[in-house]
Amino acid sequence: MRSAYEVAIIGSGFGGSIPAMRLARAQKAAGKPVSVCVLEKGKRYNLGEFPRDLDRPKDWFWRQEGEHGWRGLIDFRTFNNISVGCASGVGGTSLIYLDVQIDAFDSDFEIVTDGARRWPASIPDWKAELAQYYHRMRQMMHPSPMPEPNLKARAMQAAAAAVGAAERFKMLDLAIYWGRKASEPGVLNPDPYGWGGPPQYGCSNCGECFIGCNTHSKNTLDLSYLWFAERMGAEVYSQHQVLSIAPEDGGYRVAFKDMRWGFEGSLLARRVIVAGGCLGSTELLLRAKHGYRRGGRQYPPTLPRLSDKVGQYFSGNGDFGAVGFKTGRVINPMDGPTITSTIEYGDCRDKHGLPLGFIVEDGGFPDILRENLQSLPGGLSTGRRLLRRLKDLLSVTGHRQLAEGIFDQLDLEASRDALPFLVMGQDAADGDMTLDGHGDLQVTWHESASMPLWREMERTLRGLAQTPAPGLGGNLMLNPTWSAQKQLVTLHPLGGCPMGDDPAHGVVDANGEVFHYPNLFVTDGSAIPTAIGRNPSKTIGALAERVSHKIAERGI
Repeated sequence: MRSAYEVAIIGSGFGGSIPAMRLARAQKAAGKPVSVCVLEKGKRYNLGEFPRDLDRPKDWFWRQEGEHGWRGLIDFRTFNNISVGCASGVGGTSLIYLDVQIDAFDSDFEIVTDGARRWPASIPDWKAELAQYYHRMRQMMHPSPMPEPNLKARAMQAAAAAVGAAERFKMLDLAIYWGRKASEPGVLNPDPYGWGGPPQYGCSNCGECFIGCNTHSKNTLDLSYLWFAERMGAEVYSQHQVLSIAPEDGGYRVAFKDMRWGFEGSLLARRVIVAGGCLGSTELLLRAKHGYRRGGRQYPPTLPRLSDKVGQYFSGNGDFGAVGFKTGRVINPMDGPTITSTIEYGDCRDKHGLPLGFIVEDGGFPDILRENLQSLPGGLSTGRRLLRRLKDLLSVTGHRQLAEGIFDQLDLEASRDALPFLVMGQDAADGDMTLDGHGDLQVTWHESASMPLWREMERTLRGLAQTPAPGLGGNLMLNPTWSAQKQLVTLHPLGGCPMGDDPAHGVVDANGEVFHYPNLFVTDGSAIPTAIGRNPSKTIGALAERVSHKIAERGI
């Protein structure tokens, strides 16, 4: 590692990997040496290295700031009335996201708070503005629908038709390599897209998308943007957790801790891009604005002029879950990618005419469940033992109540005809993120303003699950943590460092640059000022593409 770089990037998800490649390419095009450094707190996962041993919880979970060996794949945190899941690793949340590549709702850009539009008004037409950057995402992520709809996709289509919503059903574009001519599952291709990329296996429909794809069939960021960034000369350092950012010599001093060896260091960069995800970026900037105290030591503020909007507009992207069961048809949710299709309700409005759009997607269970059942004798009793192990695995990270709420209501006998529903929508995005006395992030989520959305989701789900044949004709179980405790779970956290037209309305401007701090940028989901209502990764990526373009235009 060098002592100074032109660009330092914190995090390697969509907000970090995209600038790494685009800015490295811009430097090469300008005839300059590539000077881009990416700092990622998580591990690098090569082909076949994602965890599968349920008896090794430290391989699965990131917690305690990565101390005591807790440097696993999933960063799962429970707050007052919402739990948030993210990834930790080179490639960020793309390692465990569910492959979906879809644009934002048009109505997202209309959302108003206190008479002001949430998305910066300096861009009059965000849909048109993002079009070219969505296109760049498509070129890099190679999304396409599942070649042949599986049983759960067909069940979704039947459910939509039965409630008079056949036109709302569609197969989703997924960032997955399906094999040559989409007909070679499990076959290795040394360069599947003919662009000098990494080897990948054709998708084998194992359903393990959200626990890390061990065949590299998912087109994750370490296999696309970051792959090419490194080959252009960008440097990626895994297990390096950033501690602080402070102005110095016309740039910024970035302090970090090497998690492997336990020592601290720093580098100087003329430009810094913060892309640690909604939780990571917001926590880092809250600490920079306010300072914090830990272990008897006081850490002073390093960026005290940050906007007071830091920590505001948190959204769970309306994430909501349920399961249709006893449907009377074979669905086999362990077969195929975790998500394959959707039923869209993007045109929904509340009684005041405000956007209340949402989508319903099919879900699934990972094939690791089936593998364990097949490898051990005992049938359903073995399955129940496995579920207890899964519950204990989640519980050991400090989430016993959540684990019991989920696993105590699972029924293996009903799994073959069960259809999980994964729903997301335009929640109110009115959560607050703050620091506690130890400098740790806390989220306060106000579910009351989003209750009309949850009610409409529940009404729609009951219709889809319970409408008699030719519909599913089953029963519906809502997320048990919501039913019992009003505790939501989101895998799509947004906000905390929102865009705005000025410091009174946002932390960064429309180009992702932090107010009062030139050449400091935020490019991840924390910059999005509203819920997206659909899977947000493509929109996060398009915004990162746009910010990268604007930086390169200024000269890199």
